[in-house]
Amino acid sequence: MCTGYKINLPFLSEDLKNTILDENTNSIKLYKNVFHPEIGHSLAFIGFTQPASGGLLSMSEIQARWFTELCRGRCSLPTKLTMNENIKEEEEMVKSRYYHSNRHTIQRDPILYNDEIAAMFGAKPELLKNPSLAWRLLLGSCGTYQWRLQGPNAWKGAKDAVLKVPVPEMWQYTGVIVLVLLGICLLYILSFLF
Repeated sequence: MCTGYKINLPFLSEDLKNTILDENTNSIKLYKNVFHPEIGHSLAFIGFTQPASGGLLSMSEIQARWFTELCRGRCSLPTKLTMNENIKEEEEMVKSRYYHSNRHTIQRDPILYNDEIAAMFGAKPELLKNPSLAWRLLLGSCGTYQWRLQGPNAWKGAKDAVLKVPVPEMWQYTGVIVLVLLGICLLYILSFLF
C-alpha cells in the first residue's frame, strides 16, 4: 500500500543497533548513510539511502565502491568529530528539503550524493579531464557510466556509453539560455573594466 517503511537492524546487538538507529523515527546516525563514526569502515551499511528520484542501484554501487577503496587503504574516512558534525548537518538538510516524516529520513538526491561519495575515492567525473563530455555531464543523467570515467575500476567504454545517453531537449534549451545569459553578464562586466 506504499504507506512507508520501518528501518530494522535485527542482526545487530541491541547496544549497537541503538547507537545507529532510532527505531521510533527511522533516524540513522551514519556518515553519508554508510558508516558509523565509532565503528569506522569495518562495517558498512550499503543501500541505506532513498533516492529522491531514480533507482537505488547507482547509489548502492557507489557506496560499495567507496567501501572497497576504504578496505584496500586507498582512501580514508574523516575524523569522528567531522563525521558526527556531517551527520547533524545532513539531518538538518533532509528536514528542510524533504517532507519531515519517518518516511524521508534517508532521502537523498542521487546525482549529488553519488558525486559527493565518488569524489572521496577519485571517481567523480572531472569536466577538465572530460571536456568533450562536459555538456552531457552538466545537463544530463549519464547513469552510472559517469562514475566510471576515471578513478578505481574506470571503464574504457564509459565515454562511449555516456555519449549514447541523450540529453533531454528541455535541458539543452536551458543550457543554451544559461550560456547566453552568462555571456551577456560577462560582456556587461567587461564593459565596466575597459
